[in-house]
Amino acid sequence: AAAPAAAVSPTPGHRRHHRRRTSWRGRLVASSSAPASTSGRDGPSSSRETTATARSVKLVEFYAGMGTMRWSLERALESDVGASVTALASIDNSEVANAVYLANYPDENASGVLMRRNIEHLSSVETLDARFGGADVWTLSPPCQPYTRKGKHLHGEDPRAGSFARILEALPKLREPPDRILVENVVGFELSETRRALVAALDEAGYVWREYHASPFDIGVPCTRTRYYALAKRKPLSFVDCAEDARFKAIERFTLIGWSNEFCPAQRCVRHNLATTDTISRPRPRRIAEYLEGPVDDASLAVEAGTVERYWRWLDVVSPSCVRCSTFTSGYGKTVYGGSVLASDAFIAEHCDVDVGTGRARLAGPFKGEWAGEMRYFSPREVANLHGLDSGWRLPSRELTRRQLWFTVGNSISVDVVAALMRQLMRD
Repeated sequence: AAAPAAAVSPTPGHRRHHRRRTSWRGRLVASSSAPASTSGRDGPSSSRETTATARSVKLVEFYAGMGTMRWSLERALESDVGASVTALASIDNSEVANAVYLANYPDENASGVLMRRNIEHLSSVETLDARFGGADVWTLSPPCQPYTRKGKHLHGEDPRAGSFARILEALPKLREPPDRILVENVVGFELSETRRALVAALDEAGYVWREYHASPFDIGVPCTRTRYYALAKRKPLSFVDCAEDARFKAIERFTLIGWSNEFCPAQRCVRHNLATTDTISRPRPRRIAEYLEGPVDDASLAVEAGTVERYWRWLDVVSPSCVRCSTFTSGYGKTVYGGSVLASDAFIAEHCDVDVGTGRARLAGPFKGEWAGEMRYFSPREVANLHGLDSGWRLPSRELTRRQLWFTVGNSISVDVVAALMRQLMRD
């Protein structure tokens, strides 16, 4: 079936050169020769509200990973002509993630933008103001382990939550807070004490905010990866809740789960899919075949015979004609719970039981030795495709092993989803 217009996943028509610069025209503009504008405690400075010639949108990525928040912002702004994205800082302590970041933004090592640091060492009020003050956008993807379903549910008591908690404590005290903030985490974060601290800090610091559950499956990508997102804008900036422009339609398919006090869905022109309703239909998802780079029978990616024999009951098997696959995680290739494996349509028809409601296929036992060699993993490039990273996104396969690439790509975000959220965040 033809792909719906709303789906923005990688296809040959969407692929671009990795160094292509993107831009955006709107409120965040000023003279290109003017110094970078800043904002005080009373609100954004006048230079951020005046339409003139373009300037850079200044970005700080906390918990930057391999740089996909930056890539998503560039994707969100690429259809407009105006301001370019300039990273003030991209902070992550993962050597593997930093290697992928530098493969795509090679100038940022010498520039000092890429910082391999523990964020807790950078989260004091003085440091945040001195090093990151005046940024237009902050993105934060704090560690998800404190909030996962399979974790210990320690939430804010988990030491890994400490750095984000310190940033939240500092936010209302900053002289130059960012105008816009995007936070990403796992589903379940919204039930935590940390989330309550987040919205309390946003309220105290003078932000309006929205919270969403969003998955690439909502916008036609055949991959389930539901995540929690919070968008915040510093007053007097506000959200535009009606979108006639097709570029902003995707936001309507995400589930709105929370909002600041100034917003009342019952009294506003709102087309969001509220958590208590199911009024917004999803587009038909694309087939997995559109995201594959190699043949189904690629022996170099075959699932090990011992893994099949031991864990066949739990393998999530998909084929090129399927329109769904399960969430890929940083454990892909290491644990059978890290994502789907690929087989031919004929193999699934002969050897799997398929749930009619969900489309999920499981091997029909008992175990058969002939299954070995019939299933393979998705390559790191194919996982990246499903995460919205087009062919312009470089995966340094010479510097990193396949397992390392699976780890960092599986631990990443859906660029298709975050780009749609970024469009909403940047629209006034």
